[in-house]
This record gives sequence, C-alpha cells and structure tokens, in this order.
Amino acid sequence: MTDTMHDRAARPAMRSAFAITSHADLPQLERLVRALTDGVDDVRVFISHDAAGVPGVERLASEKCRVFRDPGGRGDFSAVERFLALFARIEADGGAEYSTVLSGADYPSRPVPEFLEALDRSGDGLLHNHRALDPAHSDWTQHEARQRYLYRWRPVGLLGASASPRWHWLHALNYVQPFVRLNVSYGPLRVGTWRGHLPEGLSCHGGSSWFSLSRRAVQHLLTVQRTRADVVEWGRTSLAIDECFIQTVLVSESSFSFVNHNGRFIEFSEEGFGHPRILTADDYSHIEESGAYFVRKIDSSSSAELLDRLDARRLRTTSV
Repeated sequence: MTDTMHDRAARPAMRSAFAITSHADLPQLERLVRALTDGVDDVRVFISHDAAGVPGVERLASEKCRVFRDPGGRGDFSAVERFLALFARIEADGGAEYSTVLSGADYPSRPVPEFLEALDRSGDGLLHNHRALDPAHSDWTQHEARQRYLYRWRPVGLLGASASPRWHWLHALNYVQPFVRLNVSYGPLRVGTWRGHLPEGLSCHGGSSWFSLSRRAVQHLLTVQRTRADVVEWGRTSLAIDECFIQTVLVSESSFSFVNHNGRFIEFSEEGFGHPRILTADDYSHIEESGAYFVRKIDSSSSAELLDRLDARRLRTTSV
C-alpha cells in the first residue's frame, strides 16, 4: 500500500474525514469528492481505490483529498482491513473528530455542514447495530447469523461472477446436515466448520457496513486490531464480516454511545443476493422524505438526473 502524495507535516485533528472505498466510475468519484469538500471547512477525503480498479484515480489527489491503491475484496475481512487502513491514515494525518465510511457509489443528499452538525450531536457517531445472535432483537434469521459468525470459514475454490449464482443451490445443503456449511455468495466457494463462540469479551452485534465514528471509537478499533490477534483471526475466518466486526468490537465496549442508524437511503434489488439497486430520479421524493444524509447506490450515468436534483437541493438548502 503506497501513498500517492508526499508525506506532510502533522496537522491538528480535522473536524471530519470521509473514508471512501472505490473501484470504478471515476467521474462519479470526482463529483463525490467535490460535493464533500467544496465550501466545507476542515474536512478531508481519504480514498482507498481497488488496486485492480480503473486507472487514473491519482488525479483526484489534492490538499483535501488523499488517494491510495489497496487490494479489493467482498464478503471477507479485506473490506474491514481497507476501512482500518484508512482510519490509520487519518490518524497519521492528525486525526478527525469523526470519520465517515462511504463508497464511491454514495452521494450526499443533504448539505454536508448539516451532516457534520448531526455528528456533533450523536455522541460517538452513527452506527446501525442489533444483537445478531438474539432472536428477539436480531435483524437476521438465527440460521444466517450463526452460520456467518459461529463457523470458521475458508475458501476452497474460485467461481467467476457469472458462475456464482448458478451454484447457489449448494446453500440448500446447509439445512440438511450439521457438519459443514457451504457458501458461494462472494465469489470463492467457502467451507465453514463449527466454532461455536466469539473471542473473549465480545458479544455478537451486526449492522450496516456504512457508518460514522468518533475519534475515540476509531482509536479503539485500531488498538484492538493491534493487540487482539484472536479478534482479528475471528474476523478473517468469518463470513460477511463487514456487517459485524465494527459493531461487535465497539458495542461490546460499553463506554460508547451511538445513534442506532446509518443515515443512508438504500434500496435493495428485487433479484436478491443483498445487492443495492441503482437509484434514479424516480427515487427522489422517497429520498427527500427519508431525511437520510447520503444515498446509495448511484452511478454517473443511470443516476445523472437524480444527482443534479440532489445537488440543486443541497445548494438551495445551504443558501437559505
């Protein structure tokens, strides 16, 4: 992992940092950076662009935007590692009062200063969370939650993106025998064997992969990464850990106080498999009614009219 800009002198803690993971659609990523930083004081953007992603992202580097290329991944600990690496870079750059995780396919739907004021009132940030292994409080079925986080998973073969949906029938085997679990949802064929518990001191909490955290929450995550090899090993060998690791580590530490919401407007595809659909201008009224600070998922082509309307709304609200 290499920094694309020269090392800079240490800065005082910035008010807010945006940690963005990206892969493609550079025009949209550039528009996102402008929307986050133009006319907003003491905010910086830190981009982790997939090393296998489209070229040219380095042109976005500026005084307010730092750019890195890192290995990508989905459904495993690599997604968490990218967030943690960005948090470490934010700390090395002086730290931020709050750090917000976004993707290149997200976009602000309300003025950024309004969002920053909400963070100031939030305590330790916006973190959607639920008790994943508690049937009365979990957002997931217990079969799904136990399979993800109480089994030890390892990849055993690679299926292409087009092949993976054809092999989803293998998941039926998880309901008829107790010995192993199979999963093809995230590319590689993975096999899970029973583990039965989380590392000492942790209770299992799930939630959204998109969140905003106070500086002390970020520092706690980095400390756990550095000092708790057992927690990292659990993360590396769990499934869909980006929907559990951050919540489990932070909510298990009772000193934190979060707003239990991610502040995003997301609509999932009817095709299933957990993929958010691309938003269009048809979604504008629902976005406005939601009060969300960010929308997901958008792209520069299909969402062009929606983006223009969101920009007009943000600028109109800011000028009032």
